[in-house]
Amino acid sequence: MSGSLSDLCAWAAALTPADVPADVATTARLQHVGLAGAARRLAALPGGAEFGDGAEAQTGRFLQVPFDDLTVGGRVGAGLGPSAWLTQAGTLDELVTSSVAALEVAARVGLAGAFACQADQVDLRAMRVAAAVVRARLAGAGASGMLQEVEGALGGDGGVALADVASSAGARRHAEAVHRPGMAGASAMGSSALGATGAVWLTRSLIVARYPGSPWMNTALDALDVILCRHLKAGEKRLRADQIERVVFRTAWGSAESAAVGLPRPALGATSLAEAAALMITQHELGPEWLAEGASGDKTEDVAAVAARVEVVTDSRLSARKARLMAEALGPVLGEAGLRVIGKAAAGRLRGAELSGELLPLLRERPWAALAGLRRTGGLAACTVDDALAWPTELKLYTTRGGWWPERRQTPTGHGAGLEPAARARFGDDARVNRLLASPADRPARDWIAELLS
Repeated sequence: MSGSLSDLCAWAAALTPADVPADVATTARLQHVGLAGAARRLAALPGGAEFGDGAEAQTGRFLQVPFDDLTVGGRVGAGLGPSAWLTQAGTLDELVTSSVAALEVAARVGLAGAFACQADQVDLRAMRVAAAVVRARLAGAGASGMLQEVEGALGGDGGVALADVASSAGARRHAEAVHRPGMAGASAMGSSALGATGAVWLTRSLIVARYPGSPWMNTALDALDVILCRHLKAGEKRLRADQIERVVFRTAWGSAESAAVGLPRPALGATSLAEAAALMITQHELGPEWLAEGASGDKTEDVAAVAARVEVVTDSRLSARKARLMAEALGPVLGEAGLRVIGKAAAGRLRGAELSGELLPLLRERPWAALAGLRRTGGLAACTVDDALAWPTELKLYTTRGGWWPERRQTPTGHGAGLEPAARARFGDDARVNRLLASPADRPARDWIAELLS
């Protein structure tokens, strides 16, 4: 069931609008809407102009403040969107098809290397591959040209430390590498993640995150938002910062909290859950605008005080649940790496996880079921991709009045039925979104992009 990179690239080069299911094409349009709205908001931040103009600047801002999007194979949009927006010819249908081809190839490559990157790193591979596929499609490259571009994109480093993209200079430098053609060489990459083209559409796994930050952060912040709204409804007034005794997030692995220490703003609030939670509690909302230095004004001290009372715990029980869910969903692909590689990756991700004093809660998560999932065969076609989009989180917010508010979440909003509302919220102009989504397939791509970015 193993797929080859050459076959995948040949499929991407030959993909036509008629090959793309209607819902996948709509998702691609929504992806561009969400990315364009996010790009506009990031460019308006203090310091946004330091990146300059063009595709590299747009990608650089996404690297500094992750507000692009996510698939089961990793972050794709930061490379895909800015590359596609360079389109000067062709129709909207052709732009959408190139975007789908880029996402499908990049997500598959990311999934094939799922164990290569840690939570305290930014994985550039999927972004570089997405940009390469768009570049090859715009140039009219055939299968061999597509393969050359993708192999070149895979030639550089995969993960870079979060600190390396926290400054505008560092983010811009790595963004330039995303858009720079690499040196192609022989590639022996083979994985069933690269197969099932036309049968499995990873575009359907797209998440347009509601808040800046990783999907595990978004899941946790969704939980916090539920509690704040519940408190407002019950008490008919917002919870104040001075009413917070402490906030405890228990999450599966994926936290970059320790790596966030010392990061400058605005990167800090997109990396540290404690900082983001404090901003949400203090400002009663959270968007990239609140991440900048000095954005909280006279509430800056309140933000710092609340952040100091936020605990982020990597919980062994929730981590076991996530491992089981991922193995059950993606076992036919992930299991190909072998138990030694999987065990080493798991040990790295679970390092520092808090063990409960009781064994029974951990056993209830059936961690042994992960092994059964990893032994499944059938390749990508046998996977249940959506089930892998899980970041189990439990939250308890304690108030100074002695009470506490609980909430549990497993997936972030912005996926499935929540994708369109999330993309619209980022863009902020429903009338224009309606026009963009309703545009005819033969509309010139250049005109559509101009309206998208205006």
